[in-house]
Amino acid sequence: MNIRKVNINDYNDIINLYQQLFDSEKVFDNNIKKTYKVSEKEGQMIKKRIRSRKGIFLVAEIDSKIVGLIDGYIMENIYYEEKISYLNHLYVDEEYRNNDIGSKLIEEFSKVSKTKGAKYITLSAFENNTPAVSLYKKHGFESYAIYYMKKI
Repeated sequence: MNIRKVNINDYNDIINLYQQLFDSEKVFDNNIKKTYKVSEKEGQMIKKRIRSRKGIFLVAEIDSKIVGLIDGYIMENIYYEEKISYLNHLYVDEEYRNNDIGSKLIEEFSKVSKTKGAKYITLSAFENNTPAVSLYKKHGFESYAIYYMKKI
């Protein structure tokens, strides 16, 4: 397995993984569209993130096949003393799970974040996504905030 920085040639594989990610999250949030597809506008935003030097966007590949991704960025903020890296998305193709790919992506994301000056990594996850929450806790993430939502 190889963990590397994403490049624009990975775009179609990335879109496929994002689609899988969004499809898998529908069970945790009934407000996600049942027929959600990555739009052209979102695709352009993803291309922009791929090309950005400010973000952190890595892929895991096995035998030249992209099987996982992790992306995020260093938060520009006025509230905190030290830099914080935000982990935006982490996804491993279902076929390749339970092979430490998610762990290796988190470890590399952490190294890159530290190199860029971050002292913390933050993320959000659905609390009933037990596999994801377990993975994050395994890597030392602790619950520190709660997000609330109200249907109106």
